[in-house]
Amino acid sequence: TATAGTITCANPQLTIDGSGSSTGPNFSYQWTTINGNIVAGANTLFPVVDAGGTYQLTVTNTTNGCQSTFIVGVGLDMAPPFADAGPPQTLTCGANAVLLDGTNSAAPGLSYQWTTTNGNIASGGNTLTPLVDATGLYTLTVTNNANGCT
Repeated sequence: TATAGTITCANPQLTIDGSGSSTGPNFSYQWTTINGNIVAGANTLFPVVDAGGTYQLTVTNTTNGCQSTFIVGVGLDMAPPFADAGPPQTLTCGANAVLLDGTNSAAPGLSYQWTTTNGNIASGGNTLTPLVDATGLYTLTVTNNANGCT
């Protein structure tokens, strides 16, 4: 038997576990796939894969030639979340700080991080509405906490 998992942005490779199969010096192993990708270990019980798909393990008893085949599915969850940093905001003499508006990006299970290379985030850098008090370019990064995609 074999067990697998799901490829995600946080885990772009995984090891399929075929250790439930027969083992010993008289057994050989061959993993194949028609729609996945085996990175390493195609002739072991623990191949490394980097694509969702169907994987097949053929275990051969080299003494008598008998074979057993197991099929295992690897899932794929690499969907990025939607990110919208909102419209441009303007600092003026009367308004020396403004709130940026990333609320169109709101959804359960997401985290948010604002960054800037030439401005200043006064507060709320990990919220949808940070307070900024300097002109500059601001970037909103939205992360799906379940799969690590941004």
